[in-house]
Amino acid sequence: MHVVHVIEPMEHGVFIWVVDMANRLVRDGYRVTVLHSIREHTPENWREMFDSKVELIHVQMSRSIDPIVDSKALIGLVKNIKQLNPDIIHTHSSKGGFLARVAGFILRKNNHLLYTSHAIHYPLIKQPIKRKIYKYLEHIGYWLGGTIVACGKEEFGIISDEITYGNHKRLIRISNGIDTSQLTSKDYSVKNKKVKIGVGGRISMQKAPWVFAAIAKEVNAKRNDVEFIWIGGGEKNDVKMLESAGVKVTGMLDRSEVLEILPTLDIFFQTSAYEGLSLALLEAQASGIPAVVTKIPGNDEVVQHGETGFVGETEDILMMHLEDLIDSEEKRVEMGKYAKQHTEEHFSLSVMADQYKVKYQEMARNTNKMQEA
Repeated sequence: MHVVHVIEPMEHGVFIWVVDMANRLVRDGYRVTVLHSIREHTPENWREMFDSKVELIHVQMSRSIDPIVDSKALIGLVKNIKQLNPDIIHTHSSKGGFLARVAGFILRKNNHLLYTSHAIHYPLIKQPIKRKIYKYLEHIGYWLGGTIVACGKEEFGIISDEITYGNHKRLIRISNGIDTSQLTSKDYSVKNKKVKIGVGGRISMQKAPWVFAAIAKEVNAKRNDVEFIWIGGGEKNDVKMLESAGVKVTGMLDRSEVLEILPTLDIFFQTSAYEGLSLALLEAQASGIPAVVTKIPGNDEVVQHGETGFVGETEDILMMHLEDLIDSEEKRVEMGKYAKQHTEEHFSLSVMADQYKVKYQEMARNTNKMQEA
């Protein structure tokens, strides 16, 4: 079976998801092609992250709406998909997802297509007109065809209520999974001089770094037994804001460096405004690190409140839970061990990949039946 992945955001969570999934599929005997963009923060070693059997084709897509770049990208997608003639088109995130569905519609291949949004974020866009435009594009994309895959239960509910209006014929849920074999488990016998609190990912609006900075500043003002770290980089103003709050910012690192730092954390602290099902959070939990996270779709599915960490709705509640874990090494260890067990059981790459493969095969069979009829 030949699966083509279409991805615009070649950085961070979605990129790692596609790398892991593509590599898993080729090892299972699938033919895999990735039609991709390049972003400013795409890792320099991105080609080496893919298995050598994965075919990589560059089709540049813009992050925002750009009629000229988008038109060129659409032409490139149509040309390549037509030439490749895959059994399955699997597209990721809003921009690539929309363009690929247009291409699939033009080529009459949307009955072959899956769209994984990885975070349906238009409800959180502050500008009303921009929010309406992005929601309208999701409606058009759904009308064009293909099956939407929600990566979490709350995301499934949002899409069902606001995009498909309760019709689940072309809407399914497959929770994100991670390749736990890449991770190093936390060694609880190794003690940090200070309680190390951190998060991973690019500093962006999605991650609400101002909330992270505000809480770090307040906690640092009260005590000297903590260390805050942001594993990633971003715009100068954002970095300056975090550093002025006493947060160490590592700058952009390659994946091996990130995975080396991750198990040294004592607490994973994520203040995101929205996520799909955060791979960084899954990796932290699978490494045995308790988490304190915002109550948004996806987070409260991963973090079992009071068991693998805490979920909070406000800054005050987040800080209360954070200090609760800072003050109790015993609780951190207990929650961390259960977090590792729970994530391996429910959010592994093998569980996720098997679910996708079943869906791929079902779609291929149905397409063959339609063609024979």
